Amino acid sequence: MLGAMMKFGAFHISYLNPVVDKNRKAFGFYLRAEISAGDGYSRGAKRQLYSGLMLIQHKLEMHNLVGIYLDVDSLDNLERPAYQQMKQDMLNGMFKRLFVLDEKAIMGSPTADIDLMKLFIKMGGFELLTCKNGECVPLEISRLVCPVAVY
Repeated sequence: MLGAMMKFGAFHISYLNPVVDKNRKAFGFYLRAEISAGDGYSRGAKRQLYSGLMLIQHKLEMHNLVGIYLDVDSLDNLERPAYQQMKQDMLNGMFKRLFVLDEKAIMGSPTADIDLMKLFIKMGGFELLTCKNGECVPLEISRLVCPVAVY
């Protein structure tokens, strides 16, 4: 996974507990960061990975983690491979909870926000979790993502 952090456009997907049939606590961990010019790797991705795994171990229970999805790419690129696979896994029913250490990994631009809202509607809803002050809390997607007509 660390090798994927060394190149813009790289990705990595790791499945940890893919058989969590009807586990309402099952979740995926999505992280996305960019790599700065001159850096040998994405420090943001490394920080999200290590901090996220620590919080998962202590707050969300590692045995509920279905998979880790990592993209080193820009938020506006909706064709990020790990992001696309994460969405497909959610649509296939592998999990209905998504953990992001940093909200900016998945939302924060109009194109990303609209795409996330489309997924939310298509699934009939899902829980988006992040951590604030060391506690994992759900984010209300409908309030965070500007209300737009989704076609």
